[in-house]
Order: sequence, then C-alpha cells, then structure tokens
Amino acid sequence: MSDGEEVEEEMEEELEESPQSKEGKTILDINVVPFEPVTTGSGQSIAEKEGRLKNAILDRIKPDELAELAKNRADRLVTLTVLFFLWKGSPKVTNTRSVKDLDNLLKIVLDVLKLGPQGLGIIEEDSYVSELYTAKSLVDTEKEEGYRIIVEEFQDDPMLATLKKFYSTANK
Repeated sequence: MSDGEEVEEEMEEELEESPQSKEGKTILDINVVPFEPVTTGSGQSIAEKEGRLKNAILDRIKPDELAELAKNRADRLVTLTVLFFLWKGSPKVTNTRSVKDLDNLLKIVLDVLKLGPQGLGIIEEDSYVSELYTAKSLVDTEKEEGYRIIVEEFQDDPMLATLKKFYSTANK
C-alpha cells in the first residue's frame, strides 16, 4: 500500500468517525488521477489551470450526471472534502509539487466546482461550502498524483436563507 492510499484510508476512517449531524447525501465522489494538482502560483494563467482541471473532471463525469449535479445548486449547502495526492518527486528531478500550499490548491478546486466562466456549476458560490475537509499526501509516482473530491449535502436552513437573500439582492 502506498503512502497516498494509507493517508486516504486514514482520512476516510476519520470522516466516518466524526460526528457530523448535519451531513447529507453524497452528491459527488470522484478521483481525478493521474493529474498534477494545480495551484494559483506562477506559470500558466489561473483560467488555463482551471480549464485543465475542469476538463479532467468532465472526462470522468457523464453530461447527464453533470446536469443532475447542477440542479438545485442554489438550494443546497455542501460539505466539501478534497484530498490532494502530490508526487514526492525523484532525486533526478527538481520538483516543488510536494510543497504546494493547501490554500492555493483549494482555490482552483473551488473555482472549478462553482458556477462561473471555468466552473462546472456543482455549487452556487464558495460561500455555499459550509464545511471543508482537506489533506495532502505524498505519492510515489506521477501516475498516483491527483485529487479525490467529495461533495455532500449540508443542512443549515438559516445559513441557506441568508445566502439566498444576499445573492438575490447583490445581483439586482
């Protein structure tokens, strides 16, 4: 078992044990592997990076499934779990993949999941994410590198009402 698989297994156990009374049904559980997790850092433009991740996710979801995921997005809050599997590199290659910051990794994922130019429209806005769990772990090969993204429904009626009110007046 690789380090990435061990960390993923530990994270799953923690999620199962955690007392999440507001947890709902799983909306999406997808592995985007192999794929180098992208950040907002230097290199390509952010839109190009978001586009690459969006296309990688679209390669793994059927169009009718995506349409179903986008339904009622303005009527639900979510719990988001994102596991990042980063290639630890090779002694022969200079590699900074293993030291990427979680906040920079998450920004691209959030932008791709929400409604917007590079977004899939699975969540309405970043603010509709009420719980966020994330971890990064090292993997031995580039073939193991990537993401696991889990989106679950989250129940909090007062928060949802506040967000709906805010966005309905902000768009006028």
